[in-house]
Amino acid sequence: MIFYKNFTNLTKEEKKEIFYIRNSPNISKFMKTKNINYKNHLIFLKELNKNKNKKYFLLIKNNEKLGVIYFNNIIKLSCEFGLYGIKKGVGELLMQEVKNYAFNVLKVQTLNAYVFKENIKALNLYLKHGFEVIKEDNNFYFVNLNNPHGDIIF
Repeated sequence: MIFYKNFTNLTKEEKKEIFYIRNSPNISKFMKTKNINYKNHLIFLKELNKNKNKKYFLLIKNNEKLGVIYFNNIIKLSCEFGLYGIKKGVGELLMQEVKNYAFNVLKVQTLNAYVFKENIKALNLYLKHGFEVIKEDNNFYFVNLNNPHGDIIF
C-alpha cells in the first residue's frame, strides 16, 4: 500500500531530504525554479498549510520513499500537477497515483501539466498515460488529460 505523506506533516529530517532532492541536478534541471535556498523551502512548506490550491505529497511504500507528486492551481474542474522520483524506475507508479488522486480525491475533470521540451522521458510517460499535447512554446509542451469517468457525477 502506498502512503501519501502531506508535505505539511514532514519531519525535520524529511524536510531536509526533500530540499536536497529537489535541488539535485537531475530534478532541478526540469523545474522552473532551478535552485531554492533552505529558508525559502521552509517558508514554502509552512505556506502550504494556508493554501488550499496546492497539495504536495511524499509517496512511501514499505518505508521506502518513492517520489513526490504535487497539485497546483486546484479548482473545481481542473488542476496542474508535477512529479519526481526519488527512487529510479518509479515514474509509472507516480503517474498512476497522480491520476488516482486527481480524479478520485480532488474529483477534477481535467489534469494539466507542462513538460520541458528536453524532458522526452517525461513527455513519453505522459503520452503513454493518455495525455495529449494541447500547445507548445519555445520551452514547454503543455499537456492535458480528461477524466475518463468525466460523465459520472459524484
